[in-house]
Amino acid sequence: MKKLLIFLVALCLLFASCASADNAHIQPVKDGFSNTEYNDYTFTLRVEMGKKCVLLASGDISVSDTPLSLTAEIEETFLGDNLGKSQISWSDGVLTTDGVKEETSWEELRSSMIYSTPLLFEESEIKKTETGTTLAGTVYRHYIKDNSKSDTLYNLLGAALPEICGVASVVKDESAFEDIVCEYILSEDGTPASYSISFTAIYQDTPPYIPGVTPDKSDYTVEVGIEFRINYN
Repeated sequence: MKKLLIFLVALCLLFASCASADNAHIQPVKDGFSNTEYNDYTFTLRVEMGKKCVLLASGDISVSDTPLSLTAEIEETFLGDNLGKSQISWSDGVLTTDGVKEETSWEELRSSMIYSTPLLFEESEIKKTETGTTLAGTVYRHYIKDNSKSDTLYNLLGAALPEICGVASVVKDESAFEDIVCEYILSEDGTPASYSISFTAIYQDTPPYIPGVTPDKSDYTVEVGIEFRINYN
């Protein structure tokens, strides 16, 4: 046990923290992760409300740029019920999901969270950075400032998530995103190894209209925990 504790302390000391955003911790991430659109990867997505897991999804994604195409196998669990695996493919503007075809642009496909490329925030949007080392490579951890006024995370999560979590109509001006942390790992040769983002989405729902009654808005606030990770093949 003593040896284990010593090892854990040593591991913690490998992280160098900066009280502000250090460009030396930002530029390598931009260089390494700015062109991952055609990388093959696996992902996991976990959405929680309180201690309840609302949605758990995982999958394998394979992307080709010559010709532009995508294939994926995705497994989802919704409110404890396993929905099974879906087979997905895209080419020539057509998305096929378990044999059902629909016209979908590449941009529309990539805009959904499970197909997303890593978010890269500007230095002005980052409040603190850390870097360290693991067996997988160099870790860069970025703590992001309040992002509530930007559409970035709204677009990342998509319009369906609030509805899944029981939110009828989001009041964007009164909603917020807190505790946003991005972690990027670059292998020794500078290629992406993994990416993750975690944060809390605090949705303000629109209270129902009841004549003569002023609803307590706090009764219509929904906190949703998001964890999303990509591991590159």
